[in-house]
Amino acid sequence: MVSVVIPAYNASRFIRKAVVSIQNQTLNNFELIVINDGSTDNTREIVTELAATDPRIRVIDGAHKGISAALNLGIEQAVHPWIAIMHADDVALPTRLERQFQAAQENPRVVVWGCYLYHVDSEERILALSKTGPTSEADFRRARSEARGVMVAHPSAFLKKEIWEKAGRYDGRFDGTEDMELFDRMAEFGPVVAIPEPLMLYRIHSTSVTMNRFMKMRQFGRYVRARQRARLAGGPLPTFEEFSLQQRQAPFHSRLRRYLDDLSQLHYRNAGLAHAERRRVSCLLHFGLSTLLNPAYALKRVCNQLFSPRPKINPPAQCI
Repeated sequence: MVSVVIPAYNASRFIRKAVVSIQNQTLNNFELIVINDGSTDNTREIVTELAATDPRIRVIDGAHKGISAALNLGIEQAVHPWIAIMHADDVALPTRLERQFQAAQENPRVVVWGCYLYHVDSEERILALSKTGPTSEADFRRARSEARGVMVAHPSAFLKKEIWEKAGRYDGRFDGTEDMELFDRMAEFGPVVAIPEPLMLYRIHSTSVTMNRFMKMRQFGRYVRARQRARLAGGPLPTFEEFSLQQRQAPFHSRLRRYLDDLSQLHYRNAGLAHAERRRVSCLLHFGLSTLLNPAYALKRVCNQLFSPRPKINPPAQCI
């Protein structure tokens, strides 16, 4: 029915909870493939111990080539037509696989299913409710027609393996935004839709993205949107190299504005990480820098978060 794939690199702190959360699913007809992506800690030992008592779990060793290579390796080995992506530091709530498999049976046109999720800290305290992705085919079509990036939260993704193969698999050049780039290609074969229910705990902890990597991620995202605009216009799709050259040749003031906007978003992201870890001074510093660089962005984001409805329920205790 379902193959769950977890890429894991030095994930010993949280991998046990991630695996156990899959073992505790209400849908129990699954296989769980953990790709040990060249870990140097005891990730492999932890998963091997769990696999020894559960024949549904397989451990596959891979060279440390990045998340796209690890995911491709795991999906290649999967025996079921639907692939549930799972991150090694997150937790699936008990009905995640059942709800997504049910949705896939009811609407076979959809090629990627996601879901809402809770942002939690390292102790599984809820920080916010994240609503990522179109929740209907109409929302999906509208986003595509407006050349907006269509995606669901990656650790909640439930992929049709046949379409993953047709679309060309994950592309390692886009590690960091590998999900958005893949979903953009899969969206040419059918809708990408999120179930509007929180079925995952997405852990926020101190693995903040470096400036260099964040800027690359932002560039990748702009490329994906530019590629969709080219599709809509009926023209040739630009390669990433062609798009990057065009960006470098833009007027200086445009490049500066883009850089400052990206820097503002990086500081806002790091402010959120610091807040999750209760590092108040660091949080205020990063938020101040984000506001200085782009007041409209930072103030709008913080207002939306402060005044949006707060989650009213806690995740079931047995999942965490």
